[in-house]
Amino acid sequence: MKNKITYLISFEYFPISQAGLARHAKAVIDGLLKYDGFQAVIAVPNNKAVKINKKIITIPCIFFKNKYLCYFEFSLRFFFRFKHQFYKESFVFFSLVSYFLLPFLPRRFYIFVHSNEKRIFCTNYPDENFVERIIRKFLYFFNFQWEKYLCKKAKRVFSVSSSLKTETVYQYRIDKNKITVINNGLDANIFKKTLKVKKNTKNLLFVGKIIYRKNIIDLIKIFKLLTNIDPEFKLHIMGNGPQKYLCIIKEKINNLELKDKVFLYNYSSDTGLNKLYEKCSLFVSTSLIEGFGLVLLEAMNKGLPIIAYENLGFNDVIVNQKNGYLVKKNDHGDFVNKILHVSKNKKIFQQMSKKALKRADSFSWDTSIQKLIKKLL
Repeated sequence: MKNKITYLISFEYFPISQAGLARHAKAVIDGLLKYDGFQAVIAVPNNKAVKINKKIITIPCIFFKNKYLCYFEFSLRFFFRFKHQFYKESFVFFSLVSYFLLPFLPRRFYIFVHSNEKRIFCTNYPDENFVERIIRKFLYFFNFQWEKYLCKKAKRVFSVSSSLKTETVYQYRIDKNKITVINNGLDANIFKKTLKVKKNTKNLLFVGKIIYRKNIIDLIKIFKLLTNIDPEFKLHIMGNGPQKYLCIIKEKINNLELKDKVFLYNYSSDTGLNKLYEKCSLFVSTSLIEGFGLVLLEAMNKGLPIIAYENLGFNDVIVNQKNGYLVKKNDHGDFVNKILHVSKNKKIFQQMSKKALKRADSFSWDTSIQKLIKKLL
């Protein structure tokens, strides 16, 4: 790296945070830290002992549990600590909040685009109240204007999927040659590949952060229609999220009389998550906006075919009618039919399970890290 340091900056880092962005940041940062010339800077809760790589500089944040205050705090702490390096070194930013409020930008910086801020601004989330929607839209209107500006100023932009790259070029009006696709990959040490074809059960699985964007209520409505046809199905939902939205979900489950068929799990460890992947046969998602969909890779690596709403990031992972099905948003009837079609046809299920396993092999962190290093040199 020509005797210079490239700083890897992220507000998110697993297991401090459990979102897909945090897993992505950890995988890329840990991969790059194996090489000389890289050092990482991450946010952590104040006064909390976290065992991490010695090359990672931690910035303790007093307001870690308050998302918006913590964005502001992390940005300022990072700025005042590293401003003297802004004209000497290179910086790679992994999330929008990592460079949210910097008083001025580094001379040479790169950014990752994980989702489309304009699409988030334009989309209405079901079950979100009016005040929450207005606040979110206000914030994301600012976010997508800021990210558009940063994409133009950055040395290079990294996108986690080809679909997201195409949309970023179109909406931000930047040269497509300035964006490099660096796909997510799988941590094979945590999510070990299933070596045999998956056994077809009637256990469905969703894994993800429990927030409005994931559209869990729609999934429960679809599941109700499914159990009206075949009451043997079970739905397992794993993820952490705000208590308010969890209460809305639990109330919906009770109102639809699904307490004995829908099971909610807090994410606590990868061991528990692996057990759920092993137990279930189909992965289902009604998420509205995704930049990639890391959980899809995890599920496919366990032999689970995917049935999901058509989605920007999912389009790069799911090959329709091969390793799963993409369903038009809000088409509950077709979603139910696709679940029944795969579950009731043993041959089709086994074919999709095999193709899911094979498709997961197409995404490797080693390949992505090597590609990234070439662009950073």
